[in-house]
Amino acid sequence: MNKTFIIGKKATRKNIIVNFIAFSFYGLIGGIGTGGLLTFLTPLNRSICIYIGIIAFFITMFIVVPLATITNYLEINQISINYYVYKGYFQMLLETINLIIGKKIYPKKQIYLNNIEKVELSYEPISMLWAQKGYKIKLLFYLNDQSIITIYPSGHPIKNKDYEKLFVLLEDKYISIIDNHHLRNILKTNTLDVTNYIEKLEKTK
Repeated sequence: MNKTFIIGKKATRKNIIVNFIAFSFYGLIGGIGTGGLLTFLTPLNRSICIYIGIIAFFITMFIVVPLATITNYLEINQISINYYVYKGYFQMLLETINLIIGKKIYPKKQIYLNNIEKVELSYEPISMLWAQKGYKIKLLFYLNDQSIITIYPSGHPIKNKDYEKLFVLLEDKYISIIDNHHLRNILKTNTLDVTNYIEKLEKTK
């Protein structure tokens, strides 16, 4: 096993550049559309409308790129589990800026493996777009001091066996895994089918 591995997707400066290029089309629509509407609907001269259109382009990109690039993730090594979590757009924007300028990124939570007594694998319902119901994986870390830390690893698609790497590492450290819903196997073999599996569990309740 590698010394360090990721659950989720860790953003990089390269990701930001790629997403900036990929979403430039939407930025151009916002910029050109804004400039064109102002030219058509207001008495402002063409130069001012162009400047406003350019500003609209960058505003659009400042909104879209962080949302497309920054997601929660876990970075795990032989000593600790580091949780990088971003709540809301402004934290995502700040993280994007930090990556661009090369500022060191620190985890929101850090859990040392030697402080963990056991880990519970579970899930939690979430509301999605168009009032759809979804589910997210939840990890509860029970620590030696009797405290509990709850982590939601990622909103980004997870590769098969990413979670299994974590569970194997924990078991190698003699940390027990509580899996009352039998999620471990489905996460190991087919992460894309997790939602369907949980929906079936919910129907049996």
